[in-house]
Amino acid sequence: MVGHDENKVIFFDIGGTLIGSPDLFHYIASKYENGDQDKISRVIREKYDEIYANKDESVFKSVNDILKIVLKEVAVDMKLEDLSSFSHEYYENFYFKKAYLYDDVLECLTELKKKKVKLIVLSDSDSDILIGELKKLDIYKYFDGFVISGDVNAYKPADKIINKALNFCNVKTKQMFMVGNSDMDILSAEKMKATSILINRRGKKINYKSEYTITSLNELIRIIYH
Repeated sequence: MVGHDENKVIFFDIGGTLIGSPDLFHYIASKYENGDQDKISRVIREKYDEIYANKDESVFKSVNDILKIVLKEVAVDMKLEDLSSFSHEYYENFYFKKAYLYDDVLECLTELKKKKVKLIVLSDSDSDILIGELKKLDIYKYFDGFVISGDVNAYKPADKIINKALNFCNVKTKQMFMVGNSDMDILSAEKMKATSILINRRGKKINYKSEYTITSLNELIRIIYH
């Protein structure tokens, strides 16, 4: 293993990669005093996923925007109280109070920073929530840059967010790595021509093939310096 390496860049997804949490939609569903919470949660998820899946950058909506729209629709469709005005409060409280670091995160980030690897966040999130979450969990300090969908007005793997990410790089593509837990992370790595590293902590179904698959960040250093 080498010592310092300013010529390597690692892009990290956050949710499911570095930070875990319970289910946001179940949490929001629990706020309804009436109705079947499991059904409400399922409907919220379906409606959210439908809007989020639209990758047309001209109609981009932030996470909070999507939640607000969905909660308004749920109120009408399921004849429930309208909780849309609380969307940001629920979103913030959930990630500030329920999120946690995976056990392997601090050791990995500390080791990479010792080696002077450039670490960049590449996340589909709203900036105010994500930055607050990273600071609360005390890992904000490890990162050299942040590419967040809410700032760029595009979700992974749209060209707009990928081009923003590439602005942080002046290294050869073989020195670029993308670590994430989803198909969108694998596709983002392909667009950047970065090495894709899928971390699959819970046997999640993945439709695209990554160059490496790991179950713990303890395996990451070996891949970066193989």
